[in-house]
Amino acid sequence: MWSFLFSTFIPILLMLCGIGVMVAVAYVWKRKQDRKHRQSPLTQDLMRPPGYSLQLKVNELNDEVSFSFILILLIPFLLYSLHVSQSYFGDVPESLPRTIIMLIVSLGAIAFLGYRLTKVLSERKNNALGLQGEMFVGEELNQLMLYGCRVFHDIPFDYGNIDHVIVSPSGVYSVETKMKQKPKEGKGKAEVIIDHQQNVFRFPDREEEIDINQLEAEEKWLSNYLTSSVGIQVQVQPILALPGWYIKQRIGRGSYYVINPKNPINFFVNHRVRLTPKEIQQVAHQLEQLCRNVAPVFREKKK
Repeated sequence: MWSFLFSTFIPILLMLCGIGVMVAVAYVWKRKQDRKHRQSPLTQDLMRPPGYSLQLKVNELNDEVSFSFILILLIPFLLYSLHVSQSYFGDVPESLPRTIIMLIVSLGAIAFLGYRLTKVLSERKNNALGLQGEMFVGEELNQLMLYGCRVFHDIPFDYGNIDHVIVSPSGVYSVETKMKQKPKEGKGKAEVIIDHQQNVFRFPDREEEIDINQLEAEEKWLSNYLTSSVGIQVQVQPILALPGWYIKQRIGRGSYYVINPKNPINFFVNHRVRLTPKEIQQVAHQLEQLCRNVAPVFREKKK
């Protein structure tokens, strides 16, 4: 009995020893870095870049993909080691049913992990596409700073994050990026119809509902926050950005605008002035307090 238990736990103990060594190395390295008399020269937190929340999510999914691959490679060797260890140290006789059970367990574990991995890969793909969309829109919107606008990205709020906020002489805009994939072939494959009456995107190969609840939640929260913080009534105009799409037609009118973010100057700058330079500075200051929260690496945390 004891020999069987001993032989069973030998492969597990070896695996745990390997994990322990890695944890110990990481801990020693961290302690060594903490004892050094140098740290990051940056003394304040950084601004959130475009797609910052999605970048964190993609990083987590990358770690999960790597861990899944390790498990898929490790489990067959672990089960085989367990099988051999029981035979060699535990005097468990070899038999066809025992071998078949080991194979079934191995294949079942690999199949489960493989299925789970496909789900994670699909989620990573969608998040990576969304990240690139927010980065592209952010790069285009950043050009507005040459014309007196202030641009902020990935603003956290109670229900998630607002992709972009522009503070312009013509007003304050909340911009939500929607990265929608195109069909590879077909006439008008890059054209979209915006139906405000039905609140849908009409793409060449499908229709998708426009989430106006999300736009209204972002607009309402941001307007209330800035109004209470600045002390003046701040109206916010919600915008939907569709990078890479040509807006062929608009049906009806809505409380939001849908734009292709390429060359956004005419939309955000060339309008009637609503905010004074002082008001722009006040609003921008409040938004900066929300966005400046990315801590520099290798900097000792404040006590």
